[in-house]
Amino acid sequence: MEDIDMRQHHPLENPSLAPYGFVFPSRKKRLEYKPEANHHWVNEEKVIVRLWDRRNRKNAPRPLPVQTIIHEILPSQAKANRIINGDLQFDGLPYLTRDILVLSSVVQWFGTNVGRCFIETDISRQSIPGFHFEREFLIKFAQEMKQSDLVAFLTHTCTPHCETIRKLGFRNECWYDRNNVSLRDRAVVDGLMRWLGRKAGREFLAEFANRKQNAWAAANKRCKQVA
Repeated sequence: MEDIDMRQHHPLENPSLAPYGFVFPSRKKRLEYKPEANHHWVNEEKVIVRLWDRRNRKNAPRPLPVQTIIHEILPSQAKANRIINGDLQFDGLPYLTRDILVLSSVVQWFGTNVGRCFIETDISRQSIPGFHFEREFLIKFAQEMKQSDLVAFLTHTCTPHCETIRKLGFRNECWYDRNNVSLRDRAVVDGLMRWLGRKAGREFLAEFANRKQNAWAAANKRCKQVA
């Protein structure tokens, strides 16, 4: 019988409120992607989802991002956003499973090319009425939503409509039905955007940028060693 490595820890010893890979199915597939032609490619979506997992673990500095969004920001926007009973409890507070799926799926999007542009685009010099740095991501997300319903896209779960579209020859296309998105879903995304504009949110994005840079540096180093 093999000896147990005592350095290993059980996942429940330090659980995360937003565990890695706990996202909508369409997002989860992207975490598994790796191009066959480039074994040194960095999946930036994995980088940010892992960081989100760590920032929401039981031993992470308080307040946890999800806690702030769900139990501080949302209720401050509308009393209807307050939850008393949830699907689960974490540190004595109730949470809805779908809220966490929505938050984590949108956070993962920041690791895509489009999501990177969203984060890095500077709108502070634009003449936007009522602009304030805490509202930066709210404003940018509103601009993105004018192009397409990103909430419906990022929270998508395939239905028979998707299969029908693909049978008609639209390969890899889906039916993104905005009617499947609730007002609660949109409020949760709004809360995330408000959190990103705060000091804690900006620190999270800065750490993501740093981890991403380190991951690419390590990948490039491995690539040179192989060449």
